[in-house]
Amino acid sequence: MGKDFYQVLGVSENASPEEVKKAFRKLAKQYHPDRHQGDKAAEEKFKGISEAYDTLSDEKKRAEYDTLRRYGAFSGAGAGPGRGGGGFGNGSFDFSQFFREGSGPRGGGFQTFRSSGIDGMDGFEDILASFFGGGGFASGGSRTKTGRRARQTRPQKKRHVNMSLMVSLREAAFGTTRKIRDSHTGRTLSVKIPAGIEDGGKIRLAGQGRPDTFGGVGGDLIITVHVMPDQNFQRKGNDIHTSVRISFKQAVLGDKVQVKTLTRTVVVNIPAGTQPRTVLRLRGLGLAVGDAQGDLYVRVDVSVPKTLTDQQRRMLDDWPE
Repeated sequence: MGKDFYQVLGVSENASPEEVKKAFRKLAKQYHPDRHQGDKAAEEKFKGISEAYDTLSDEKKRAEYDTLRRYGAFSGAGAGPGRGGGGFGNGSFDFSQFFREGSGPRGGGFQTFRSSGIDGMDGFEDILASFFGGGGFASGGSRTKTGRRARQTRPQKKRHVNMSLMVSLREAAFGTTRKIRDSHTGRTLSVKIPAGIEDGGKIRLAGQGRPDTFGGVGGDLIITVHVMPDQNFQRKGNDIHTSVRISFKQAVLGDKVQVKTLTRTVVVNIPAGTQPRTVLRLRGLGLAVGDAQGDLYVRVDVSVPKTLTDQQRRMLDDWPE
């Protein structure tokens, strides 16, 4: 028989979504693989907790699960046969005839079949087929000569997992490889960050999501990349923006100053008479993503002295307007 997910999480069948979430968080923290390195029992316990929460936290999955549970499809559940459950002859039908654990086409979970001599089960077969992702009989399928529906395979809905990853501006600009841990399975994965990825960009690892609750094909792991702010640079498309601070004298007379780019330090000519917040464009010193080459924009900030000598003050007093 299948697992009773309510028992796994230690909640009642009437538990609210908040109660289900609270129970899951408590157990997940207790049995997380990071706290039990090499403990296979804890690892299996964590997987079972995640499996139960995945079903009970989803309104549609929980409703389908409860339908099966009411019919006694899970051990210790519901008012199934022999408990006053309607439609099965007051316990004369052994529900174990309707399920057997074994290796079906998907290599696990439950395999369903028709029990001889039982009529009026088509609707329940549809529930089973929907819940197990195609492991039962498809609604509206063809029938055999005896009038029973032929077995069909329904497409399974892949269960994708979403994660977030923080990277620096330089990592996003030039690419890197990062190690991440999947909190659902405890696996450590290598993720290649492509050069030029922008904030909010997504990386999809096919087949690395969680498998179907009953052994279906795994979904994808979708990683959203968030680029951390940099204290010296700002990215706008393929262009990089930065700033340089010069003195009042350099602004008036002009000078050559050093400016840092993402990869090296370059010498920039400051023309005489440069005004505060002037922006200088350095072509080709931005990001190269594909065939597109960005530029580097340098904002010039001028430091105005707060105190002057008597001589400097007289010079400024004589300065023409």
